[in-house]
Amino acid sequence: MDMIKAKRLTAFILLLSIMAMMSLFGGCVRSGIDKAENSTVDTNKSVYNDIYELSEFLTEEQYDEYMNDDGSLFNSLLEFRKRLVESSEFKLYAYCNNFVEVINSEIPETCIVNNDTEFEAESKYIINGENITATEAIQVSENFFTLFPIEITEGRCFQPTDFDCHYSEPIPAIMGTAYHESFHLGDTFEAYYIGERRTFTVIGFIDEESVFYQRSERRMESYERYIVMPFESIKEDSASSRAILLQQICGFIELYGDRSFALQTIQGYLKDTGLEDWNESIVVNSKSIQEKMN
Repeated sequence: MDMIKAKRLTAFILLLSIMAMMSLFGGCVRSGIDKAENSTVDTNKSVYNDIYELSEFLTEEQYDEYMNDDGSLFNSLLEFRKRLVESSEFKLYAYCNNFVEVINSEIPETCIVNNDTEFEAESKYIINGENITATEAIQVSENFFTLFPIEITEGRCFQPTDFDCHYSEPIPAIMGTAYHESFHLGDTFEAYYIGERRTFTVIGFIDEESVFYQRSERRMESYERYIVMPFESIKEDSASSRAILLQQICGFIELYGDRSFALQTIQGYLKDTGLEDWNESIVVNSKSIQEKMN
């Protein structure tokens, strides 16, 4: 199968994943240390009243224009993301639940996309004679673990330099506890991510009691069945960079004031960076994640 077909298959499997889930993110601590002490949110009491989801809903026309323009929209989005990250009105925790297609490796069943659903069989296929498994993964920003802390039981957490990485280099990956029998510290594996073949290196394992808010399920979920990877440092324009950058403006925001004011601020950033046409496509959810879990 050529790369164009592989990309189409990736998009198809992603669609099935979305259908099956019916929906559409640092600081780490070592074993034995209170996870909450490094967090801006009291996870033990599940107090997330000021944490809202930030999402993009570009129309097909807007998405095609962004992915195929001369680079102007890409540069505008780079500036828009910078304003989100540096905003004094809220704090952004970039996050995406985008699977990786692991190549020629045994993956625990619980970690396979659409496990235990009617779509599970679609998550295993062959590309260029290699066995591919669509595998659950999340991509996170450097501050994500201050919102949803993890406890490292073996190896290490991400370091600041891991967030300066480019995906042409080996991608550091922290594995959920379900992977203990499949991988070991220092192991490498290959996978397709956004249609491009990448190399991953296992740098650590997460305690099964560490949790994050899974948007599709509207509940807290253990990291145990996920591959956790840092977002790529996007600086230069490319097809994959455009897709990843679009994901980096999504995730969660911690509000310091009124939700409507935060939305107005975001719309102001869009206008200032030449993306005013996206006003209706960048959305702050009307309910906090605390309200969604109640």
